[in-house]
Amino acid sequence: MKLQVNNAVTRFFQPAFIYRNAVIPSVLLLLYSALSVAVLWILVPDPHSVNSVFSFVFVWVSIALILVFLLAHWLARFTVTAVKHDVPAHVADVSGYLLVAMLPMASIAQYLIANREIIGVVDLIVILTIFLIISVGLVVIIPWLLGRYSSPRLLVSVAHAYVFTVFNMATISSSQSWYGEGNIFIQLTFFAIVLIVTWFLLRLNDKRDLTFVVVVFVVGYLALAFMTENSGPVSEPVVEAAAENRLAVAVEGKQPRSTPNIYLLVYDAYVPNEIMLSYGIDNSDQEKFLAEQGFTLYPHAYSVAASSLATMNRVLNISNTSRQSLGVNGDGTVQHFLRSLDYRTAGLFKTNYFFRFNGPLYDYYTPHNIAFPVHQSLIARILMGEFRFDIDLAAIEHTEYVQAKREVFANPGEDPLFVYTHSLVPGHSQDSGACLPDETQLFEEKLRRANSEMRQDVETLIASDPDSIIIVAGDHGPYLTKNCYRLTHYSASEIDRLDIQDRFGTFLAIRWPEEDYSQYDRITVLQDVFPAVFAWMYRDEALLDLRIEPVTIDGYLPEGVYVRDGVIVGGPDDGQPLFLSNAPIR
Repeated sequence: MKLQVNNAVTRFFQPAFIYRNAVIPSVLLLLYSALSVAVLWILVPDPHSVNSVFSFVFVWVSIALILVFLLAHWLARFTVTAVKHDVPAHVADVSGYLLVAMLPMASIAQYLIANREIIGVVDLIVILTIFLIISVGLVVIIPWLLGRYSSPRLLVSVAHAYVFTVFNMATISSSQSWYGEGNIFIQLTFFAIVLIVTWFLLRLNDKRDLTFVVVVFVVGYLALAFMTENSGPVSEPVVEAAAENRLAVAVEGKQPRSTPNIYLLVYDAYVPNEIMLSYGIDNSDQEKFLAEQGFTLYPHAYSVAASSLATMNRVLNISNTSRQSLGVNGDGTVQHFLRSLDYRTAGLFKTNYFFRFNGPLYDYYTPHNIAFPVHQSLIARILMGEFRFDIDLAAIEHTEYVQAKREVFANPGEDPLFVYTHSLVPGHSQDSGACLPDETQLFEEKLRRANSEMRQDVETLIASDPDSIIIVAGDHGPYLTKNCYRLTHYSASEIDRLDIQDRFGTFLAIRWPEEDYSQYDRITVLQDVFPAVFAWMYRDEALLDLRIEPVTIDGYLPEGVYVRDGVIVGGPDDGQPLFLSNAPIR
């Protein structure tokens, strides 16, 4: 027995209507989600990225919808009286669809704005071209080709909702502190809202209205991106950058008294034991080992910045400014100055993170032949739906990295040598803005590996090059307190001493070749290291004037909270020293 349905709504229950307006759009979703899973697997073989998980879930959601709608289609054939309805001709309003395809590009432009310091003209063109092709292809071309089988406007709406969601996922992930996977309820809600809004936009009869909406959205989106980028909280007033030629002027007409080999050994997120004890970790044995090897420890040192590039570029440029890879890539003030003294330079890394944007410019470096253009890095992050710090996609095995630096350590050669190595252990948290349940335990496990590597590095260097300057340092803290990342969304009253130490604290120990260094090693921040080294090389205390102002400037703390000259400003520990431990171990 077939049901008689009111003519006003009967078309919604017709098999043809269900097929055109439910089954085909669901098939389109299945196609896009399966394509996303495949592309992400090829590009980044990591099943635990936000868009990978989202697309994988959407595959099953699409399959479920297809099965449900096919069942509804089958039931309608036997239970609903067929009523002839005119099916609109396949007339695609391509101009309107093209306008809609521009909406996802606003998010791409936002990412470009946020990373504008590292993006060249070629990178800009490549990124915009690739995502424009993706947006037009998925939002316009494929729905247009399928338009004869379904409603073009509906297909465009579905396609745009999916593309817009995927392109904006990195922004959503950042706001929700997602790592590896997101909240599917939030993602589905976002998708549904975009679909509905797009459907109504495409119903605008006058394309001038649609053009106005698109232009207003894109311009507003970009304006917000610029304002957000330029109004981020800064921990203290802007500090004047050091003149690039200060060092050259300071040594003009002078000759160094000593030109020893210099080894800068950095272990990522390594901090002094005062901070370790706050995590429930006692690392005193490692500090005792270094003291026994002749190192001077500086347990009150901190960095003016709280991330690897920001810290190490300022160290290698002896400056309060940081321009991404200019410094860590071998093109810093320190390397240029040492080359003028006939030093060879080496940069030894596990990944190309430190010179992927600009370089490498060392005489010798690792890893070799794994140039990774910035556009490839950004494309990977956008498609993954999260801007993880550790997505390099170009690296050598850790054992290969260790072997490479040990070979250099064991055979330094006759000419003076400067070596900068940066080990990724123990390493900081995963930077999602939310702590993993075992974040501190993971850090402790990696710390053991770092300690073992450090001991072997030091023993190798002392055996092969005992008269060298060996600098063992961390670059910033491991981010294990509060949300395990930036604290800019907290109020100043919530940020205590440990929170600041946990971001800006840095381990520092130096093995000086001779005992006459004490009048030159006036070190407050990690960025004071090379003024001290050069002052000792020239036996000239005047070179200590190269030191930068010891004020934290990175946006990892709420406005009004920072450290100046070792003293906390703002927050509950205002006016108190950053560190409470005793004098340096000598």
